[in-house]
Amino acid sequence: MTRTKRVSPGGTVFGAWQRGAAAWLSGLALIVAATGNLAAEPDVSRGPRLVLRQEDHDFGKLETDGGGQHAFVFTNAGDQPLKLERGKETCGCCTCVCETKLPDGGAIGPNESAAVTLSWTIKRFTGAYHQSSTILTNDPRRPEVMLAVVGRIVPVVRALPGQFVFSSPLVGATAWSEVRVYGYRSPPLKITDCRLSDPASAAFFETAISPLSAEEVAQEPDAVNGFLLRVTLKPGLPLGPFRQDVVLATDVESKPKLEISIQGQIAHPVSVAGPGWDSRAGVLKFPPVAGQAGAQRNLLLLVRGPHCQATTFRLVRVAPKCLAVELGPTKASPDGQSARTPLIVRIPAGSPPGTCPGLPAGEAGQIVIGTSHPQQPQLRLLVSFTVKE
Repeated sequence: MTRTKRVSPGGTVFGAWQRGAAAWLSGLALIVAATGNLAAEPDVSRGPRLVLRQEDHDFGKLETDGGGQHAFVFTNAGDQPLKLERGKETCGCCTCVCETKLPDGGAIGPNESAAVTLSWTIKRFTGAYHQSSTILTNDPRRPEVMLAVVGRIVPVVRALPGQFVFSSPLVGATAWSEVRVYGYRSPPLKITDCRLSDPASAAFFETAISPLSAEEVAQEPDAVNGFLLRVTLKPGLPLGPFRQDVVLATDVESKPKLEISIQGQIAHPVSVAGPGWDSRAGVLKFPPVAGQAGAQRNLLLLVRGPHCQATTFRLVRVAPKCLAVELGPTKASPDGQSARTPLIVRIPAGSPPGTCPGLPAGEAGQIVIGTSHPQQPQLRLLVSFTVKE
């Protein structure tokens, strides 16, 4: 009996054919997959295409209250319109105004160019300048472009500091303050006149002008020349605030006049300082006080001037009686120009409830201190407090 020999699928003839077919199908699948991936990617040869060769502009130096503009050229190298929109701008504050102007219609045709113009106006600003404007596009490669304008703003004429400040000169004393006036363009600045604006108090002020040295001018960037202007305050102004203006005439056509204010306050030689003290109202204020706990304020009596170390104090009157007031030992400053005396004001624990108890309704407490100072023989401090039950 003859037996039939079977050939398995993995045999020589059929197996080889099966393996070849599988390899061919696998390669075909890879080709189809690769073709599908390529079809999913955008066609980079079509659509709008932005070409921009400059994104920032340095205008160098510009004088305050001046302005300028610059055109950035946008080119569309694509085959469809390039659309532009304004985005965020970093300027628009009170010291500068920056505007962005797009092409008419906000679009650039294929193979065409157009300008996006940035213009700026500077007001009351000096120093390094940097402003930017964002432009939004429909080019998927560059959906956003930031244009920048940079430079340095310099004044024509400027006073540094901007005013004369007298820090509480004493009554009857002499004091002075200085300002430097710089010119920033050629030919050098000339000051042709100097006067005081208020004739009523002009007799108490004296002005003097002198040119700055080359070394002093070099300390101010961009300055060409400058002057030192000193104002001396003479004795005689009454206690309280004072104000005056120095008016300078210059040879600069765009800045023919420069006004510099003088401010200060004539002060008593003896003053009070410390927590809770309101110097404008002359009142020592306590927050609500718990009767069983009490409260305390630590103040200082400050004396300035030639009589500071010889001035002594004594308590003349304290009201209401529940207030406890104590003067400490006087200590002079190391330079001998001032002295301080501690003043301790207490509301003792167990004080009766009420607002300034012991006084008529609506009347504040009071501390009267006598001094040996020839210009200020007495101090009067009001005290405001409420004791809770």
